[in-house]
Amino acid sequence: MDLNLYLRVLWRFRLIVAIGFVLAIAIAFASLAKVGFADGSLSISHRQQETWQGTTRLFVTQQGFPWGALPPVSPTPGFNPSALAGLAVYYAQLINGDPIQRQIGKSVPPGTVLSAAPVTDPATNSALAMVDVTSVSRTPAQAARVSLAGAELFRSYIAHQQASARTPLNQRVLLQVLSTRAALIAGRKKTLAIVAFLAVLAATIALAFVLENQRPRIQAVASVTAGAPAQRADVRKTGS
Repeated sequence: MDLNLYLRVLWRFRLIVAIGFVLAIAIAFASLAKVGFADGSLSISHRQQETWQGTTRLFVTQQGFPWGALPPVSPTPGFNPSALAGLAVYYAQLINGDPIQRQIGKSVPPGTVLSAAPVTDPATNSALAMVDVTSVSRTPAQAARVSLAGAELFRSYIAHQQASARTPLNQRVLLQVLSTRAALIAGRKKTLAIVAFLAVLAATIALAFVLENQRPRIQAVASVTAGAPAQRADVRKTGS
């Protein structure tokens, strides 16, 4: 590979290469962003949207914080950690069911996906007395807000059912919000912009070499055309 030759060709057609380089940047930028006018001013927005997942963790417990004492001396009658972990699995399925989803759909933005899953111990893979309520949105704030709204709605649903059933206070299950957070699960992809940039740049370089290959022919035609009158003049002199 003669690098110096390639550089000389590109420098010889530097105007074409420069135009192609600018065009490649413009096309790559256009694949990532949209340019418009809003309220009389220039605005730039992304073509692709990020995907964020909001998670609100609910703690399935009882009054008096029974988790603060050993089970044999627990101050809360009927405290059963395994039973609360089993309720967490049941509550997750209840949140994913149609009755709860219909209620949640009335209080969250249209098209929002909200689901729940029990939290498991990574060491034993057994269920813990916790439930994660998750939502997917385009912004971290909205994802966290929707997951928290879904969790609060489910807490209200459980409290309403307990009141309707007149469950004794010391036997009621409590759902406490432990945390609400948002995490990016899918960013904006730049693959299309990179491919577009490289494709236009490669086409520009190829055009420069095609023109370079045509130069000897053009020069030959030009020399023949320039030498034709002289040859005719020589013929006239010889003939005279």
